[in-house]
Amino acid sequence: MRVGRRARVLAPGIALLGAVTVLSPYAWQDTWRATGFSLGYVPFHLWCWLPFLVLAFAAGKLGRLGGAAFTAALVAGTVATVALTQSFTDNSERVGLALPGLLSLAVIGAWGLRAHPRDGGKVSRPLLVAILALLALVIVAGRVGEVGEAARMQTFLVIGTSIALEALPFVLLGAAVSAAIEVFVPARWFERIARLPLPLQIPAVALSGVAMPVCECGSVPVARRLIVRGVHPAAGIAFMLAAPVINPIVLFSTAVAYSGRGATEMVLGRLGLGLLLAIVAGTLIARRGGGNLVAHARKSEPSHEHDHSHNKLRGFVDHLMSDLLLMGKFIVLGAAIAAALQTIVPQSVFTGVLTSPFVGALLMIVLAFFLSLCSEADAFVAVSFIQFPPGPQLAFLAAGPVLDTKLVLLYGGTFGRAFVVKLALVIVPVVVTGSMLFQAVIS
Repeated sequence: MRVGRRARVLAPGIALLGAVTVLSPYAWQDTWRATGFSLGYVPFHLWCWLPFLVLAFAAGKLGRLGGAAFTAALVAGTVATVALTQSFTDNSERVGLALPGLLSLAVIGAWGLRAHPRDGGKVSRPLLVAILALLALVIVAGRVGEVGEAARMQTFLVIGTSIALEALPFVLLGAAVSAAIEVFVPARWFERIARLPLPLQIPAVALSGVAMPVCECGSVPVARRLIVRGVHPAAGIAFMLAAPVINPIVLFSTAVAYSGRGATEMVLGRLGLGLLLAIVAGTLIARRGGGNLVAHARKSEPSHEHDHSHNKLRGFVDHLMSDLLLMGKFIVLGAAIAAALQTIVPQSVFTGVLTSPFVGALLMIVLAFFLSLCSEADAFVAVSFIQFPPGPQLAFLAAGPVLDTKLVLLYGGTFGRAFVVKLALVIVPVVVTGSMLFQAVIS
C-alpha cells in the first residue's frame, strides 16, 4: 500500500518536472529563445520527455534514493541532449539524439532488477525485461559512441589504464596508513580523540590531513579506520574530505601549476575552501546519520577477525591486503566508467561555452566528476581551462578530489549509497558559493 501511494504521488510530479525540463531551453538557450516554439519541434520534445514518463511509471519500485538519483540523471541528460544537438558536429548530434533512448533503457533495466523477486530461484518477467533493456543499452551505446573503432577503443584503454595506475599507488599508501593505524596505534589514542568536544574534534582531525600525503583514494580507508576505532563519524568524514585537498604535496603541485598566474591566491583559496568544505560536510552529514556511517564502516570490514597481538607485522600485512582489495575493485570500476564517459561524451559539451562564474563553477564540477583526476595532478589540468576564470577553476580543484566517478563507487561501498547523495547535496552548493566568493575577492 505504501509503495502504491508513493508511486501515485511521485509519478505526476516526475512527469511534470520532465515537461518543465524539456521546455526549459526556451528560457536559457539562445537559439531556442530566438527561434521560438514550433509544432515541428513536438516530436523532439516528446522524445526527450520519454525517459521521465518511463521513470514516472517505475518510480514506485525504485525507492526514494533510486528515484532521486534517476531524476537528477534525467534532468542532466536532457540538458546534455539540448547542448549536443546544437553542436555542428555529426558525432555530437548523434550522441545527443540517442541520450533519451539510453536513459529510458537504463530506467527500465533498473526497474526490472528491483521488481524481480529476491526469494525465488526462477527467472521472472521483470528480470527478463531488465536483461533485454540493459543488453540493448550496451549495444546502442556502443554503436552511438563508435566503441568498435580502433581509435576510440585505444583512447578508452589509455584513459582507463592511466586513471587506475595513477590512483592505485595512493590507494596502497592509504591502505598502508589504515593498516598501521589498526595495528600499531594504541586504542587509548582514539579514546582521547573521541573524548574531545565535537566542535574541537572535527577541525582538529580535518587539519591532521595536512600531515598525511594521501590523495582522495587513499583517504577513504584511513577515514573508515578512524571511524571504526572510535573517532566521531563527523571528524572521520572531515578528514576524508580535507586530506586530499590540503596536504602539502597537493598544495605544492598547485603552486607549481599556477606559477606566475596567481599561485598564492589559488593555493590559499584551495586550502581555505577545502578545509571549510570538509568541516561543513562532516558536521551536516554525520549529525543525522552518524550511527549509519559507523554501521556501514563496520559492515565493510572483512568478515573474519584477525588476532595479531603477538605478530604485529602479520597483522599489518593482513589489514593492508584487506583494505587494498576492498578499495581496489571500486577504483578499477570507477576508472572504466570515467574512461567511457571521456571517450563517448565530447569535451565541447563542457568547455565550448563562455559562462558566468555560477554556471562556470557548475560546469567545472561536472567536468571534474567525469575526469576523475588525482588531486596531486589536477591543478595542471585546471590551469589549462583558460576559458574559465579563476573562480570556476577553484571549483574544479575543490570538488574533484572529493566527488568523482571512482569515488562515488568507493564511498558507496564503504559508507552506503545514501551517503553519496547526501555528500553531493552538500559539496555542490558549498563549492559553488565558495568559488563565487573567491572570484569576487580576487577581482
